[in-house]
Amino acid sequence: MTTPFEPTIGQWYQDDEQRIFEVVAWDLDAIEIQYFDGDVDEFDMEVWYMLNILPAAEPNDGTGPFDEIESDELTHLQNNYLPASWRYH
Repeated sequence: MTTPFEPTIGQWYQDDEQRIFEVVAWDLDAIEIQYFDGDVDEFDMEVWYMLNILPAAEPNDGTGPFDEIESDELTHLQNNYLPASWRYH
């Protein structure tokens, strides 16, 4: 099976290995993606259309790029590194 989906910047997809990724950039030659865990990858346009992917919902959990972050560590990050207007209350 191949994908009928055009790459769309900001759209999330899921591959056949259940990995979630977002298209972050593309041009006529390549598509750049970032997996939920923070890893980045690039595909040739031709390869994109051979992938077995489906559109996916944006993950609700923003801790994907952090290795096993604990909730108290997340609170520390939010309280010390995010602007006050971004903090959860």
